[in-house]
Amino acid sequence: MHRAVSLNIRLLMVICFCNVFLPWHCWAEGVRFRTDQKYSYSNSETKIKTTGQTIDSDFYRYDQLYDLDVSKTIYPYLQFNAGTNYELNKTKSTAEDFETRTTEKILRPTASLNLNNPIYKAGVTYRKRRRELEITGLDDIRADRDEINAVLGMNPDERFPRWKARVSRVHTYDDPETVDEIERRFNFDTNYTPWQSLQLDYNYSYEEKENRLRDFTTEQQAHFGKIDYARNFLSNRLLMNTEYRIRYDVFKFPANATVESPLARSAGLSSLNNTPQDGPALSVNTALIDGNLMASAGLDIGTNGDQATLVNVGLDFGLPLEVDIIRLWVDRRLSTLVASQFSWAIYTSPDNTDTSTWTLVATVAPANFGAFDNRFEISFPAVTTRFIKVVTAALAPTAPGALDFPNIFVTEMQALVTRTQEEDREQTTVDHNYNLNLLGRLSARTDLGYNLFYRWRKEDPSSDKRTELTNGLFLKHRFSNIFLGNANGQRTDTTVLDEDTVTYNYGASLKAQWLQTFDQSLTFSGTYDDAPEGTYSTNSIFLRSNAALYRGWSMYADAGYSWQESVDGEAYNTKTIKGGTSIEPNAKINFDANYTYKISDGSGTDSGSNTQTEWDIQAFYNPFTNLSILARLNLIDREQGNQTYQNYS
Repeated sequence: MHRAVSLNIRLLMVICFCNVFLPWHCWAEGVRFRTDQKYSYSNSETKIKTTGQTIDSDFYRYDQLYDLDVSKTIYPYLQFNAGTNYELNKTKSTAEDFETRTTEKILRPTASLNLNNPIYKAGVTYRKRRRELEITGLDDIRADRDEINAVLGMNPDERFPRWKARVSRVHTYDDPETVDEIERRFNFDTNYTPWQSLQLDYNYSYEEKENRLRDFTTEQQAHFGKIDYARNFLSNRLLMNTEYRIRYDVFKFPANATVESPLARSAGLSSLNNTPQDGPALSVNTALIDGNLMASAGLDIGTNGDQATLVNVGLDFGLPLEVDIIRLWVDRRLSTLVASQFSWAIYTSPDNTDTSTWTLVATVAPANFGAFDNRFEISFPAVTTRFIKVVTAALAPTAPGALDFPNIFVTEMQALVTRTQEEDREQTTVDHNYNLNLLGRLSARTDLGYNLFYRWRKEDPSSDKRTELTNGLFLKHRFSNIFLGNANGQRTDTTVLDEDTVTYNYGASLKAQWLQTFDQSLTFSGTYDDAPEGTYSTNSIFLRSNAALYRGWSMYADAGYSWQESVDGEAYNTKTIKGGTSIEPNAKINFDANYTYKISDGSGTDSGSNTQTEWDIQAFYNPFTNLSILARLNLIDREQGNQTYQNYS
């Protein structure tokens, strides 16, 4: 505690020095002090039917927050800010005769000077982070991070390029001594719009990491350029959009040093389903690889997340790569106790389709959660794969301390591989992407479109190379005020390590708006793959009916049939019937009920008929602005067994 007080005193001395010796009034324009005190307690009793044993457990948490901010405008557009934030969190968990106490202290002093006028932007910021952790039965831990950032930029009118340069130095160290690392970073980005239809972007980043414990330094550089062009022709009857992107990465590390090398990501993927070992295919989720560590990717693993469905978060590398570390970022700092509640299952697959087989390679529980960075670091034995995903469940409301985290949103997913070389190594990656989109209006009822995508990627010194060329056509036609039709088809030619694969995707749909309150859609879709290991195909047809029976009352009914043939010649088919209703009599009450019946058949020796029935019923009541009541019942009946889940909150 004396260290925290000492740092606070030093920071206040700096603020007093600035107020006394710099030419402005000795009082600040804004001083804000805030404190939060929070206490929570829970008790549970578990009875094991087979033994008759009863287990009592108690949990309490006391959180204290003290926040002081001081601000002063020195000259117009020049602002000085300083402050400190101190947290003291204490928890105690008791189960039978076993007691665990945790004490966490976090100190965050800051000071910054910023110039922000309509054209020029400049600033310098100092941040200190100290975290002390005491856990029953374990050694005390203290971790520190000292950070200095400077920024300079210019934002002129549209006739000139806009640019920004940032430089930073971050020193991270701890006691006992397991980390002592200095990171030096430089980033420059600029964008320019020479005319309305053309956008030019360029970004350069450099990062140097000095590991003082192991006495080695790594360097990473990245160049990224992008050209966007969009324009309308023929009185808006033809729309064109085209984009070219190039990225060049260089990673250097010395001989005999064990380093964590970042891997290039082609796509982020995600889904919510309880069958991680097979389909359906994960959907593309660009927010998982956009570099924004704070913006939600739409996946909630807090207590408000889907308690009946597993969260699948994945990556597509574009070609098979070796990987042994996954970093999963979230939008907030978690307590040590809550972070330890998550279990992570790692799956790999050579493809990502509705009939893919995902192989479980490891289960990690718990994964390390960063002392300063809001991320899980999931380490596992190295695997070589193109697709990888981690699977976890939303935080259970009954977990100790869980009620403080109703929302935990996943923001980013990164992959790394641990490497050691006998000689100095330089790894380079070049990635070219080009796409062209054309949309032509043939008549008031008919639109015709064409899509072209080309990618070329190469790594050295491994000489791994991948090319991908996609050509696609789509047609939309309105037959009448009732019927609307769509058709599409595309061919993708992929070459990975000199092996060629041709993939055809096709589909057609017809939608009928019979009444303002009743519509139906009939959809056919399919995929055909011609790969080196053989051919594969999958097709499905689906009919959906939607009805708005009354204001606040709607229903739907689905019927579908799919059939597929695997590389080994086995055939599978699935029949699906779904239905559901949603009732909302007023703004305070909502009731949903869904039913699914699925039967699958296979022709293989190990295959057979398999049925599954699922009921999902949910009721929500919001009597007051600050009070809500939720009840949910999920029933799944499979041939392998039954599953019942109840949630009341």
